[in-house]
Amino acid sequence: MFKILRNIDIESTLSQSSRQYLTGRLGRPQLLEHIDDEKIEIGITDYSTATSEAPHTHSQAYEYQLMLSGHTRYLDIDSNTEFEFKKGDFYVISPGVRYAQKSKQGTRILFIKVPPGNDKIDLDVSTEVEAWLESKIKTIRTDHFNNPEAPKPNSLKPAVAAGVFNTKTQKLLFVRRKDSGKWTLPGGVLEFGESLLQTVHREVKEETNLNVDISELVGTYSSPDILIEYNDGEVRQEFTLVYLATTEQTEVRLDHESKEYIWIDVDDAHTLTMADSQRVRIQDLAEYTRDKKTRLK
Repeated sequence: MFKILRNIDIESTLSQSSRQYLTGRLGRPQLLEHIDDEKIEIGITDYSTATSEAPHTHSQAYEYQLMLSGHTRYLDIDSNTEFEFKKGDFYVISPGVRYAQKSKQGTRILFIKVPPGNDKIDLDVSTEVEAWLESKIKTIRTDHFNNPEAPKPNSLKPAVAAGVFNTKTQKLLFVRRKDSGKWTLPGGVLEFGESLLQTVHREVKEETNLNVDISELVGTYSSPDILIEYNDGEVRQEFTLVYLATTEQTEVRLDHESKEYIWIDVDDAHTLTMADSQRVRIQDLAEYTRDKKTRLK
């Protein structure tokens, strides 16, 4: 006999709870109808926000873990050794290992526990471990522009960027990212259930708190030789559409991704520190304001 848990049901329950067991002998009810088994526990932990796990150990169980996505770090409390795992990594934590854990937003882990049962032992949190838990995993971004030594891409996501001009000053908005330290146009990745224009409105609002009017498409950018490398293992091939936008607002409120903003004349933007791929877009944007010709690259 086949016993099956469908993806649609798993995803539905994970949208409401961060951890769901697929198999095991559970002492408490959960949202997902699991497969009962007294020999093994299998489940998924999904971190929709950056999360820390307080120090603990297991007296009997071996914990086998497969990183489905994201970035997580463990601290072996006894040896003060840090272990880092990213998408695709598989590892085991033996019984008696005393550890703490912290994970980035978007991390998802498949876990297998043998033998099953609640053998978790919570540990006291020292000042050093508490400080380690409170220090979030930082996102580090590296831009590659026609670099033959760049890693191979493993991700392709539709993205948008907005050249936002203030209608009164005619100055262009830039934000300075925390992950790279470089200046960029506001923008981000397309999400399920929205159009590209909706993505522009959402991303600009989230990153700057500005409401914008979108008028024209400046250009498309999809060169396979322009890559964005993140320290969680993702290497994203460029796939960006740049739009022309305007706003009457001047007061910007930045989100957690950026640390500064500036309104600047488009012809002076080249003085800012930015990725080479961004510099190409800004040059195109400056020319577009004069000739109104969409760039296809």
